[in-house]
Formats: sequence, structure tokens, C-alpha cells
Amino acid sequence: MRAPARYNLALCERQLGDLDQARAELERYRTEFPSGPQGCQASFQLADLDETAGRLSDAVTGFGRTLGLHPDPALAAETAFRLGRCHEQLGEGTAAIRAYVQAAACPDVDQPYRLSAVARLAALYEVRHETAHALAAYRDLIRNSKDRELTAAASDRVSQLSAGQKPH
Repeated sequence: MRAPARYNLALCERQLGDLDQARAELERYRTEFPSGPQGCQASFQLADLDETAGRLSDAVTGFGRTLGLHPDPALAAETAFRLGRCHEQLGEGTAAIRAYVQAAACPDVDQPYRLSAVARLAALYEVRHETAHALAAYRDLIRNSKDRELTAAASDRVSQLSAGQKPH
């Protein structure tokens, strides 16, 4: 009963806006219940606090720790996407791509964080002039997104990139 109560207290502190107290409660939870039922969530919440506070290197560590706890697929997709975003903001393109690829591996193909990761992959691959990878990402978006604007934009990019490719 103590483990869920400790975790819920941290969430309440966060909702009330006392982020320092929320962090303290989450750290206490992680110390007292290292393999507790909300361990993944507590780790994710700590990383989220770090990202929100602009401590991107700490967020990278925290999101990595969360992924190491083997979260459910939806949380794994969100965590990997957020990890990629932190790496990208830190100027770590290769690490960002690795994280986005991990998010894109979510089995729920229309999961929002998965699709966001695929969109970031497409853009990063374009910047790197990796046209085949960019095309694959855009085609993934076309197949799996229900957002008409996104699929239209992806279709447009596929047309433009395909027209620019030279036959081998």
C-alpha cells in the first residue's frame, strides 16, 4: 500500500505545482521501491521534470533509464520519442535518430508518438541526404497516419524526392 501511496503523493504534488516536492517524492519512491509497480512511471516522471526544466542531459539519462525498465509499448514510444527530441535539441543527430527509430518500432502503427518519431526521422534523413530512408519514413506516414494534412504533406515530399532521384 505504501508504494502506490508514495507515487500518488508525487503526482498530487506535481498537480499542485510543487515540482521540487514532486521530484523529492518520486526520488523517495525510486529509493524505497526500486522494483515497485510504478517504477517505470516514476522514472518517466522524473525525466519529464528534467526536460520541462531544460535539463536536457539529465532528461536523456532519465528517459534512457525508463526505457531500460521495459515500459509498455505506448509508454516506450513516448519515452523514445522524447529521448530523441532531447538528443535533437542537444545537437546529437545520430543519437536522436536511434531514439526515433526505437519509437517508430512501436507495434501500434498509428500511435501518435510513433508517428511523430517517423515524421522527425523523415526530416532528419532529408537533412542528411539519405533519400531512401526519408522516402520510407514518408511512406510510413502516408500508410499509417489518419491526419489528412500530414498525409498530404508526406505525399508531396514523396513526389518531390522521387522526382529528384536519379536512376541508377
